[in-house]
Amino acid sequence: MKFRITILSENTVSPGRKGLIGEHGLSILVESADQTILFDTGQGGALVPNAREMGIDLTVVDTVVLSHGHYDHAGGLRSLVEVNSRFTLIAHPDVFNDKIARRDDGQYPIGMPVGRDFLEQAGVCLKLQKTPVTICRWATTTGEIPMETDFEAMEPYFFQRRGGRMVPDPLADDQSLVLRSDEGVVVLLGCSHRGVINTLKTVAKLSEGEPVAAIFGGLHLESASDEKLARICRYLKDFNIGAINAGHCTGMRAFLALSNAFPGRVFLNAVGRTATFRFSGH
Repeated sequence: MKFRITILSENTVSPGRKGLIGEHGLSILVESADQTILFDTGQGGALVPNAREMGIDLTVVDTVVLSHGHYDHAGGLRSLVEVNSRFTLIAHPDVFNDKIARRDDGQYPIGMPVGRDFLEQAGVCLKLQKTPVTICRWATTTGEIPMETDFEAMEPYFFQRRGGRMVPDPLADDQSLVLRSDEGVVVLLGCSHRGVINTLKTVAKLSEGEPVAAIFGGLHLESASDEKLARICRYLKDFNIGAINAGHCTGMRAFLALSNAFPGRVFLNAVGRTATFRFSGH
């Protein structure tokens, strides 16, 4: 059995792919003969047009996994529901929390643009839990990521409104998708808010130490210090990752640092990119 990964929403578009749209968002489609999983939905402007341009039928999506409840990952749910509402949405229970970014120039809502009621009334089946969810033999979510390292933490500008008060957002809803393949596990990252090293530590426990064939998505290192970037690169070497497909919130400085630390193994995660993996089921 094979499964194919296609990048439907990202900050950039693959060179030479005319007609595709880039946006500040992330959405990755995973297709096999018997399963179609959409990991995140982007900000909302790119998902359906890019799928149409690439000849992808979104009506066959049966599972949507949300990495967390920010608009640039969940914004495409409304446009997806307009073409297909017959799917199961897997997410952490905190995904619908009222999320705010607080900066020097003000406060900005960055949470889910659609609510739970909207999705349920449309016919979407919600599966909200903190623990890992097994989708099929070769796909599972990480569930909530424990904070284990001493150098990965939430950015101080992320808040949530609870009981009329603004409190720091621990982004407990941050999770990833783990796909088993013959080459090792393939990890789809939303923003790695809980830390890419913390995430990969969780993946290692779930996969019983299987090698990491590839990672795709955002590493959220745009504002990371040089010291933190050096530590991230050092720790990443412990996982012996085959390919690092980095984009979205990774940041150019971090992308270059990763490229220097892992020559020939770092690639830009961009709209239109595809990759195929085999799973023999052993």
